[in-house]
Amino acid sequence: MSRSRDAQPAEGVNIESLFLEYYPRLYAYMRYRTGDVAQAEDLTSEVLERVLRYLPSYDPRKGDFAPWLFRIAHNTWVNHYRRQRRRGAHHVDIGERLNDVASPDLGPEPSAERSEEIARMVACVRTLPARQQEILGMRFVARLTNREIARALRMNERTVSVTILRALRKLRKQLEDPV
Repeated sequence: MSRSRDAQPAEGVNIESLFLEYYPRLYAYMRYRTGDVAQAEDLTSEVLERVLRYLPSYDPRKGDFAPWLFRIAHNTWVNHYRRQRRRGAHHVDIGERLNDVASPDLGPEPSAERSEEIARMVACVRTLPARQQEILGMRFVARLTNREIARALRMNERTVSVTILRALRKLRKQLEDPV
């Protein structure tokens, strides 16, 4: 495929509306996966560049746009993670970056309590197997449907549902147990 063709959007696709609809979900997903604002921004930009490059190859008859987009996002994150591991870079845990999570509208005490609750939840999520973390991120952070997750990860929809159910049960049990 030539470079000029790569830059052309698919027939009838409004890039601005796609950006407005999917950017917040895509960024939230990358923020969840990396735990770092700067890395999430960089990876989100990388995904959007890939989406623009491969948009001419997207075929709506083969499936919805969201699973296609989040498959690219998943692959981008996996590639990033592999590069980081090869370099021996420290993987930042999302729980270490809670300063931007607490609401400035809350007073200092409720804000601190919220940060502690988030830290506990994140710690519990990080104990789950990687696949469960991935699926929960797509479901609750990127707000994909189970069907969209199944298509993005090339899984059976029922498997996605069962994985979410099991992960939520584990989290509920961990959160109910006293610290």
